[in-house]
Amino acid sequence: MKKPRLGFFKYSCCAGCEFQVMYFQKHVLETLKNFEFIFARMLLRGGNPHGPFDIALVEGTITEAWQADELKKIREKSTLLFAIGSCAVDGGIPAIKSTMPELDVESKVYADITTIHSIRPHAIDAYIKVDGYIRGCPPGERDLAEALSSVLSDKKPDFINYSVCVECKLKGNVCVLVAYGMPCMGPVTNAGCGALCPSMNRACYACFGPMKQANGPALARKFKMMGLSKEDIKRRFTEFGADTLEFRRALDILED
Repeated sequence: MKKPRLGFFKYSCCAGCEFQVMYFQKHVLETLKNFEFIFARMLLRGGNPHGPFDIALVEGTITEAWQADELKKIREKSTLLFAIGSCAVDGGIPAIKSTMPELDVESKVYADITTIHSIRPHAIDAYIKVDGYIRGCPPGERDLAEALSSVLSDKKPDFINYSVCVECKLKGNVCVLVAYGMPCMGPVTNAGCGALCPSMNRACYACFGPMKQANGPALARKFKMMGLSKEDIKRRFTEFGADTLEFRRALDILED
């Protein structure tokens, strides 16, 4: 049987998603053997970035116009395209700069901005249709395996769409927000990590991005009642999800 053709593309990010796929997944490597890698900078020398691809994995935030243009071409050449990692899914850490004017950000970093052509950062679905989201920083193994196996079995992938709190309940964890007063982002964060941080008695910091229709304002009010400063609350909602509607709405109450 002919192997599906796979392309892996990177924009503004640390390249940790591709590194995670190639070297740290326990079960995905067995699945990857069933794909023909056409383009992946960390895996192949050269390769064909023009496709066509049966599946494209795209990591990174769009922060320059040429990236958006290239992304649209990849979409045209790909049967399926998945956003992988928090940067591609939610804007991730690069999207922190969306909390201030682009010119101010450029001026803080560069003495001469005449050759800088950055744009306001966005997740990739601001520019193209995405067939699925493999969340996490780094991406979760469960959803990554689900995406790849769905291509092999020609079915629609079934991704996790509930909060980290559900994973805590399934594992029998004590709620660090209620029991210990930790400012945990679990109630508004999409699951997929296995409640890793709360399982170690640490507050979730939302690296999997917001759960769909998450009530960010309610959690922000809770944090205010707990005595967190305005700036501390802002940091928690902008570390990974500054480009998302769910987390931007949480910031509105800080002006009340």
